[in-house]
Amino acid sequence: MLALLLLAALVTDGPRWRRASGLALAALLLVWSLWLPGSPLFRGLVALLAFWGAARVLDLARDPRPRSPAWRVAFVVALVDTRTLEWHSPRLDHAAFLKTAIWVPIGLLALTTAVDLHDPGPLRWGLGALMIYALGEAFEGLLRGILGLLGATSPPMHRSPIVARSLREFWGERWNLIVNRWLRVHFFLPMARRQRPALGLALAFLASAGIHAWFIGVALGPAMAARMGLYFVVQGLLLALEQPLGVSRWSPNAGRAWMLACTLLPSPLFVEPVLRLFARAPVFV
Repeated sequence: MLALLLLAALVTDGPRWRRASGLALAALLLVWSLWLPGSPLFRGLVALLAFWGAARVLDLARDPRPRSPAWRVAFVVALVDTRTLEWHSPRLDHAAFLKTAIWVPIGLLALTTAVDLHDPGPLRWGLGALMIYALGEAFEGLLRGILGLLGATSPPMHRSPIVARSLREFWGERWNLIVNRWLRVHFFLPMARRQRPALGLALAFLASAGIHAWFIGVALGPAMAARMGLYFVVQGLLLALEQPLGVSRWSPNAGRAWMLACTLLPSPLFVEPVLRLFARAPVFV
């Protein structure tokens, strides 16, 4: 997979036919991941990485600036958009690593407890939601700490999502901003420039549904994929209600309660497939 991704990165430069060839190679990554052996967790992770590599190749194909081969290779294998990095002297970010040290045990405890609860129910799903949030925060701290050691700073991955006062703030400004920026560039902004921001927002949520359904489908099959994708469709529909309901004018506590209700009440659609990935991993069997 890595060799195919690197070849796609090297090809995607210059004339249109070369960029199209790079995109075709990137598409092969996704096709190849359909026949992966191994556990559901392994297949899901590799399918997710294959998608992200293909997404980076698409970024390259749409970037008209000439780039060196080394830059293109680094770009497609990096978890962050290397175009957004700011460089400085290496430093040890104690706060970033402390954040990881706090959230990792919380996430792992929630995960192991939830996996042991084989019967679906509110406790299992609540622990699963806590696990996803905790590991997301832990990963953000780890990524920021590693970049600091390398002498780099990137825009944040998370910005304390739990304090969001609306779904728009949660999804647009605080949660998983790496993927958020990619969706914004490729789906929202093209429609917003055509004076159709609502369509752009809908396309972004549909694309997010497709991304999540993709790697869950590779790992667990179409039923769980549909369940995962439906979560993001529901989120898009709920977000569309915020303007008619005037959520932005609500008190901070009411807005936060709305955000929590909208993200957590449908969360079994998202959480259950994720828990099933881990439940069948060798370490949990």
